[in-house]
Amino acid sequence: MVAALIRDKISAAVRAEQRTGQLGRRLEQLLPELRQTLVLPEKAPIANLLTFITEYVESVPGSLLLVTAVSKHLGFYDYASPFLELAEEYFLHPPQDLPADDGLEALLDEAFLAHRLLEEVNDHHIRHLQRPLLPIDMTEANVIVHHLLGDELANKLDLRVHETAARLLEREYVWERVRALPAGAAETTQLLKYNKQTWPSRRIRLRLASEAS
Repeated sequence: MVAALIRDKISAAVRAEQRTGQLGRRLEQLLPELRQTLVLPEKAPIANLLTFITEYVESVPGSLLLVTAVSKHLGFYDYASPFLELAEEYFLHPPQDLPADDGLEALLDEAFLAHRLLEEVNDHHIRHLQRPLLPIDMTEANVIVHHLLGDELANKLDLRVHETAARLLEREYVWERVRALPAGAAETTQLLKYNKQTWPSRRIRLRLASEAS
């Protein structure tokens, strides 16, 4: 039910962008700056950026459903559920201090919060258990969106995620069963990743230092 509500909200935002072109115009203004940090197609860069943003936002409900299924299967849903509920809340009831934008641009903020929260959980477990917990690797996509949002807003959202995740991750007693998972259990479920297989239109990537002009 929640995933359906999120998908409906995303569909409405995509239709609104198709009507208004609001985000496309903003990206056009940012294009010279974005080219310094991202490798963009020479042909139709704005259209490709909008496709990337749409896929990034649309991947949220699938990510949440995937984490729900895997956590139930491996027996740590009680641990994962607060993170999942918070990620859902970012979409259904966005924080009031987010920028007063709307449409697809607003959902990009909310999608970044959701994806970064799941990334923070994974990073915590890699540091402490030497293996990922969740079947998601959106690190590169998240860094790309950081550049799209701009440092000021992205750093603000990152701080919110870090502080929230830190409070939830203090519940060490809940994830003793996660610590006991056999090595490799989580890795075998690495299904959702920002790569050419799962993102067919992947034409946006980070610019390496050697590629900087």
